[in-house]
Parts: sequence; structure tokens; C-alpha cells
Amino acid sequence: MLFKAKKIKKLIEKYRNAENAKEGQRLLSELRQFDQSAIQHVITAFQQRTLIPEKAQFLLEALCDDTCFEKIFPLISDHQHDVRRFAKEMILKRWGNASSPQLIEYLVSSDFYSRDSAAELLTLLKDKSSVPKLISLFKRANPDLKGTIIQILSGIGHPAGNELIISALDDESTQVCIAAVKGLKRVEDSENAQVPILIKKLKEEDPRIRDLAMDVLGDIGDKRAARPMIEFLKNEDLIMRQKATEHLIALADADVVPDILNLMKSQNVNTRRCAIEVLNNLKDPRTSDALLNAIRDSDWWVRQIATDSLTEIKGDNIVKGFIAMMEDTDETLRRCAVEFFNQVVHKAALPALIELLKDEDWWVREKAIAALGKQKDKRAISPLADLIDDEDVNWSVPGAFAEIGGIEVVEPLKKFLFVEESRVRKEAIRAFGKLKWKDAVPDLTEFLQDHDKDVRSEAARVLKEITGKTVRVKKRPPSAGNGSQKQTSKKNAVKGMFLTEAVAVVDFCDSTSVSSRYGDNFAMNMMETLTETIMPIAKSERYQFMKNTGDGFLITFSEVENSVRFAFDTLQEVSRYNATVGDAKKIHIRFGINFGETRVKEDKDRIGVAVNMAFRVEGLKPDGLIPVENGMTKEEMPIRNRILITENCEKEIKNLNGIKTKLIGLFELKGITGLHKIYELTSDKPELLPE
Repeated sequence: MLFKAKKIKKLIEKYRNAENAKEGQRLLSELRQFDQSAIQHVITAFQQRTLIPEKAQFLLEALCDDTCFEKIFPLISDHQHDVRRFAKEMILKRWGNASSPQLIEYLVSSDFYSRDSAAELLTLLKDKSSVPKLISLFKRANPDLKGTIIQILSGIGHPAGNELIISALDDESTQVCIAAVKGLKRVEDSENAQVPILIKKLKEEDPRIRDLAMDVLGDIGDKRAARPMIEFLKNEDLIMRQKATEHLIALADADVVPDILNLMKSQNVNTRRCAIEVLNNLKDPRTSDALLNAIRDSDWWVRQIATDSLTEIKGDNIVKGFIAMMEDTDETLRRCAVEFFNQVVHKAALPALIELLKDEDWWVREKAIAALGKQKDKRAISPLADLIDDEDVNWSVPGAFAEIGGIEVVEPLKKFLFVEESRVRKEAIRAFGKLKWKDAVPDLTEFLQDHDKDVRSEAARVLKEITGKTVRVKKRPPSAGNGSQKQTSKKNAVKGMFLTEAVAVVDFCDSTSVSSRYGDNFAMNMMETLTETIMPIAKSERYQFMKNTGDGFLITFSEVENSVRFAFDTLQEVSRYNATVGDAKKIHIRFGINFGETRVKEDKDRIGVAVNMAFRVEGLKPDGLIPVENGMTKEEMPIRNRILITENCEKEIKNLNGIKTKLIGLFELKGITGLHKIYELTSDKPELLPE
């Protein structure tokens, strides 16, 4: 016997060192002569790592037959993962359901690996014959084991097992109840008999059970769950509201429309937001009146979703409703209406859209221009041409002309070629390219000599598009000619000039409350202190323009880097000052920085969207934050002594040494379309941070 064992070990050692398959096959043949005696030695070599797993597994598969169950089965308890994995694979392939009785016994083992492997195998086997034993074991099991048995039974799909899982929903153990809810997710039932029970679980006190029940109902997709879920749109918990909304978007149908419409009357804006998202998904014509009313909602998100939804439902009553809104005194309604007609082209809207070209809100005028272009109605040409001197929106008129098309737009469009602002000239050239108007070639050729390089490039591109010939654009020095040249010198800034600048807005926080509490003179003295602090720092960073805004400053710089250094240095100086005075005299400030195109007024003041955005960013509050992944919560957002920047700035300073940006989240900026990413500016250099 001892000689036999030594012989087997020697063969295994030779197999371990075998250099080719042929030698390996020869050694395998010799090991087969020892019948099952070799198997235990191979297992030992596998466990002791004297034989690498791949070779050990190959040998065991080759040597084992159906009679080797007693040798292989205990390996599911081995502490080594690859040994357990091999044993489980062998059991599934060779013995299958025949191993169920032993596996059930292992479920009550004191060894973790035994219980875990047994549960995994029983779940995979889905052996219906094991159900009676599992049910019997369930009755005397602890909560952990009950949960395991529920998991196994849920995959088998046996009526008796399903009945046990349903009954476990009322188990006194929360752990078992949770396992039962999870188990019902896997139960296949053509009539979804578990749905009414899961609906009841939506009222459980334990939030984990409610949460799971909602997810399982959502996965099952039974319409009966829709109405009970509506209540969760009122829930204070954001996650629960969002989950309910997502499930209702999938489950809701016409039957729940009245219930959802009721929620649109809620005083809670979060509830209305959820309700409008569900209505948007339904696309039910019966919701059109409620959606039209939602356009007047105080919340921008509700208004936006309602508008988007109505563009898909359409209908005469909707069109009439939006036409009426274009004449409303409320700028918010006019904005929603003109946005609607940018997505829905309807001839009845033409007169109202033309009237909006005179609107006091530049955003409304700009959107009205785009909508009229989509109308392709020649009657809009003359009113559009009249906007040539409207410096806020005239750049968008050429594109509308190109959409309308036809010989009628050519002469009005030519006039836009000679507007001072380079952006307008560029858009006019681009419009001729879209029109493919060959007669415009002589006029366009002149712009190859334009002072603005972007205008020259656009002219060359369009000429090639029209003629098929490539035109080389030569660099030329600045000189008088068509339109203005972008400049960065504050001394040379003249009325009407467009500059690309970093715009910094500085605000003295709580200036009004300081005046009310301590008097105007006290507040003025603090403002003078702030001015004396800011002026030398702004000069050192070569500011372009500065003006006092009453409780702060508007300052522009040629580069974002200058504005950033200015903000950090100012915060640091203010921090030093605050350390020397009492609380009443401490100065707290906020910065909003943006980068973009400004227009110079007669008094050198700056106007334009870039300026407006900087002011909006400076005054942002946590209430307006729309949280995003990797962003801040409302509680984390800083209120004072902060530097907030736009995405335009963030792109400019990505590689700025010592400067770090932290995403806050998304914000709506009044008067500026869309949602905007806003960042807080920080530093990894202590010397840059306020003391």
C-alpha cells in the first residue's frame, strides 16, 4: 500500500513537470491504472498547491467517474476558492439534481463555505424535487437560513415554494420579510398573483421594505401598481420620489391621468415636478389643458417639461393657447410660447411671432427670429430686415433668411454683410453659402480682406462651397475697413467694439442688512475699505475696465488667469483685514467669473450675455442647485467668501498651476437659455487661500 502511494505521488510529480502533451497523456494513462486510489492524491496535491490548479483540474476530470461523488462533494467546503469552484462545476456537470439531498444538509452546516456553496448550487440546480425538504427545513430555520431558502425557492418556480415566499412576507423578522420581497422579483406567475401583496407592502413602516416592494413592482410591470405608486410622488424623500416617477413613467396609462392631474395642483414644487414628468410620458391629449396651465407654473422645470410635452401632443387648442401666451405681459410665458413655436411650425403663429420681434426681452426676439425662419414665410422678410440695428439679435437674422430662402431675401441679406459687428458679417456670409447664391461671389470676395480673421475664413469656405475653387486667405495687419477688430487694450476700447474678456463680478455680501443695522455711513466706510483693497490688486492684474455697482464691482480682464489671481488675492487680503476687526466690521464677498464676448458702450461700460452671466453666477443660491453626480449637495454649497466660475472659465484654467475647480452642479440662469455647470474655484497651494 505504501509502495502504491509512493508510485502515485511520483507520477503526479512527473506530471507536474511534464514538458509536452504527449508525456502528460502517458502519465495520465499510468495514473488510471490505480483506479480511484490516485484521485485522493491528486486532490491533496491540488489543495497543497504542489500541482497547479489547471493541471489538477484536468487530472481530476479525466480520472473521476460517477462513483467519485463522495470524494469531490466535500471540496465545496474547501477554504480555497479555485478548489470550491472546481468542485461545484463537477457537481453540476456530473451529478446535478442527485446532489440536492446532500446540499440541503449542508445548508445547516456551521461552516460558512459549506452553507454558501450549497445555497449557490441549489439556486443553480432549480430542482423541483427538493422543494418539500426545503419547506420542511424553513419551518425550523433561523432568519438567515430562511432568507437563503427563499432565494433558492424563488428561482425554482414551484407552486408550493411560491406560496411559502408569499407567506414569508408576513414573517415577524424584517430580514425574512425583505428576503421574501426580493424573492418575489424572481417568481414567474402568468397572473402576477404576488402584485396585490406587494402593493400592500408599499405601506410598510420599514422604508427598506417599501423601497424593495416598489422596485419589484416596477420590474414586474403590472399596471395595477401605478395608482398606489402615485402617493410616493408626494414623499419627502428625494430618492423615493424619483423611483416612483421612473416606475410610473413605465407603468402609468390613461386610467391614472386624473390622479396625476390632481397632483399638478399641489403646493409642493417637487410633487409638481414629478407629476409633470409622468404626464410628459403619457402624451395623452386629455392632459393638454393641465399642461397649458403648467406653463404658468412658478417653477422653471415644470414649465420646461410642459412645453416639451405639448410640442409632441400638438392640437389646435394647444396652438391657440401658445399664440395667446405670445401676447401675455409675463415674459416667462412669452419665452415658453416662442420656444414652442421653435419646435412646432404653424402658420397661425406668424403674426404673433412677427410682433415678438419688438419684444423688450432680447431672448424672446432671438427665438422669434429662429421660429420665423422655420416658418419659411416671405411675409417675415421685411420685419426681420428691420432688425439690422438691433445689436442684441441682428446676428441671428441671416440664418433665418437662409431658411426662408428665395430671391426675396438676397437684397436684405446683403445689407447684413456690412454691419460693424464681425459676428453679423460672418453669419451673413454663411447664409449666402446655404443659399448657394452664385451672384453673391463678387461681394463675398471682398471679405477675403476683412480685418477679422474669422470673417475671412468664413468667406473663403463659402466661396469654395459656391464655386468649387479653393481660396487662400492671407494674413493681413489691422487697418480701417469693413467692421471692427477685436482688441484687448482698455485704452483702445471704443463704443460698439466687441471684446473677448474675463468678466468678474464682486459683491459685498449683506450690504443692505449692514446699512439697516449700523447705518449708511458705516456701510459706506466698509465699501471704501473694500475699494482700497481691490484697486491695487486689479491694477496689478492689468484690468481692462472697472465700475462700481453700488454694492460691488464689475471688472474685466484680458485673460481668465488674471481674473482668477485677482479673486484669490482679494479674498486673501480681505481675510487678513477681517482678522484685525470685530465681527461687525468684517467684510464678506462673493465672486462670479465668466469668459466671453462683451460689447463696449459709449462710457466704456460692458454689456452682453457674458456680463449678464457673470452677475447671475455671483448671486447663485443653494435653492437653485440641481445636484449632479460628483457635484455638491445644497448643504455643501458655499454662501460667502467664494469664487464661482462658469464652464467657459473652467476650460480656460484646467492647466493653471495651483488652481483647482470643484463642480457644484447645474443651475438655471435667468435670461440665459439652458442649464449651466457651475464650479467653485479652490487651490492646492495654501499661500493662495484666504488666511
